[in-house]
Amino acid sequence: MNSGTFFKNYGIADPVPPYFQRLQTMITQGEWREAAENINKLELAWRQVVPRIQFSEERDEINNFRHSLARLKGYVAAEDTGGALAALNELEETWVDLGK
Repeated sequence: MNSGTFFKNYGIADPVPPYFQRLQTMITQGEWREAAENINKLELAWRQVVPRIQFSEERDEINNFRHSLARLKGYVAAEDTGGALAALNELEETWVDLGK
C-alpha cells in the first residue's frame, strides 16, 4: 500500500501538483475561463495517475479526489472565489495524503 507515493508522480508527462499553484493564481485573479481550462487539464493528468495507484490506495481517497475536483469545477463555473479556493485546498490536501 505504500507504493502510491511513488506511482502518483513517477513517469507522468503532465504531473498533477503544478496545477494547484496555477489554479490558485487564476482563481484569485478572477481568470475563470483559464481556470476552467486548467481544471480540465488537471482532470486529464489525474486520469493518468489513477490506473497507477488504484491498487495501492484506498478507494475512498481516490473518490475524495474525484469529488473535490467536481466541487472545484462547480465553484469555478459559478465564479465563486471562496468556494473555489476551499475546494482547491481540499483537493491539494487529498493529493498530499495519497500514499500515506
